Amino acid sequence: MLTGEKSWRVNHRGIEPDVLVFAYGSNMYSPRMRSRVSTATLETVGYVRQRKLVFHKRSDDGSAKADAPLTDSPTDRVWGVVYRLPSHKKLLLDQHEFLGVGYDEEMVDVGHENGVVRAWMYVARPDAINASLLPYSWYHDFIILGAREHRLPERYIDYVRTFNTLDDPDAVRHSANQRLVQG
Repeated sequence: MLTGEKSWRVNHRGIEPDVLVFAYGSNMYSPRMRSRVSTATLETVGYVRQRKLVFHKRSDDGSAKADAPLTDSPTDRVWGVVYRLPSHKKLLLDQHEFLGVGYDEEMVDVGHENGVVRAWMYVARPDAINASLLPYSWYHDFIILGAREHRLPERYIDYVRTFNTLDDPDAVRHSANQRLVQG
């Protein structure tokens, strides 16, 4: 798909545009994404320039989630995957991502092997940042699994592995997410 080109889908709602979403956190892992939006399909693997993966977005579960803030370095890249989903299904994803509360969204250019696509990307709201938090191990595992599943550069996967994690104190939540990690 070329930048700016729209894709349309015919369904029970009539003709509706598809939406592209760039996932760089736990949604990279396709079982996680499908658990949230079952109709999401992989469009491409790519990166957004001048952004860097960090874990500082405060979650309501007491942990840190992924963010990809802008940097001044033209060599920084956050890697991820672009999913295609019907526009009405993006509302489901927006709810999971707490759009307007924990994350905002930005339209970004995602570079990939065949060019560039424009996609929505969730970015942490300034009032939702707390750099003292760590991600839960299961959340971090989703990101590693997604990166491996989509064959992101090994150097990038090694970078993601450098982050410290903590065990989720909620045994039920931990167990439920571990089941998804273990497939």
